[in-house]
Amino acid sequence: MLNWKKRKGNNYERMCLGCRQFRNKNYLVRIANLKDGRIIIDDAKKLGGRGAYVCPIFDCAIAMVKKRSLFHSLKRNLKLSDIKELLSELKNHMLWISGDLKRLW
Repeated sequence: MLNWKKRKGNNYERMCLGCRQFRNKNYLVRIANLKDGRIIIDDAKKLGGRGAYVCPIFDCAIAMVKKRSLFHSLKRNLKLSDIKELLSELKNHMLWISGDLKRLW
């Protein structure tokens, strides 16, 4: 049996899929995998379905796709067109954009 250590602090911390740092979930962007198969950006952070969190920095979003941690956390595979659409929606929620999407492929 694994012996998990409980982190001290509040229960509102979530791990960013890009940089793998724990941050308060109010500062992260939530990506929701709804039961009907759609993947959307959850602004209210209250929609049902599986969710994944990423920092509002575009480098973290690129690392999330390169490491394939988004697919693992949402437990589904995505097509290339779905990834491009999701990243274009994420641009509106990002605070700092350092590069372009060409680094992905």
